[in-house]
Amino acid sequence: MKKKPMLRCTNDTSGVMGLTLSQLGLFLATGILLAAVVSFVFFNSSQRVNELRSCATDFSMLLNDMETRFIENTTRFQFPRQAYSYTIQLSSDYLVATAQDFWGRDFHVTERLLIEPWIRSSSENWTTGDDLHAYLYSTFGHYGTQNDSIALENLSAVLQQRNVSADFYASHPFDVLLREPVFVEKVIIYCENQQNYDILLIYQGR
Repeated sequence: MKKKPMLRCTNDTSGVMGLTLSQLGLFLATGILLAAVVSFVFFNSSQRVNELRSCATDFSMLLNDMETRFIENTTRFQFPRQAYSYTIQLSSDYLVATAQDFWGRDFHVTERLLIEPWIRSSSENWTTGDDLHAYLYSTFGHYGTQNDSIALENLSAVLQQRNVSADFYASHPFDVLLREPVFVEKVIIYCENQQNYDILLIYQGR
């Protein structure tokens, strides 16, 4: 009795096995490639997050360091250049760094500022510490220095202006020009009865 053709074909499995091994090799190669691509993408995005978090922390630590100084002082801070585009926005409470990941999606790194600075724009009537002392003299008749102190009620008026500025930048964050340095300046306003008040200014374009 002759075997049916279907049975003879079923007994010959070498062709089927060869096709299965080829597919398996292709699947493995594809899996390895995909794993490498995914690993690169996540590493790239993670690296950007870490770089932005590092510069945000450095800036916050600079504010803390400036606050502890006993004399008026100015320090220049330059945000680093990166191989990708990013932005820095400041309020009196937060620094927010924004960039894009490998897929072009925005991500944000937020740093809480323990020291609340007074942000000054170059378009305002005064910017630097020297400008502030000159403003005090033109407004109250005294520079607010150790040898020419201002009255306590005058200080209250200055602090009220700072509060107004903080409220403004809370809803309209200051856009840092990354190509220019940021100046952090500690200013001491001396008041009557040997009292004084420390103010930390932030500005660009001096």
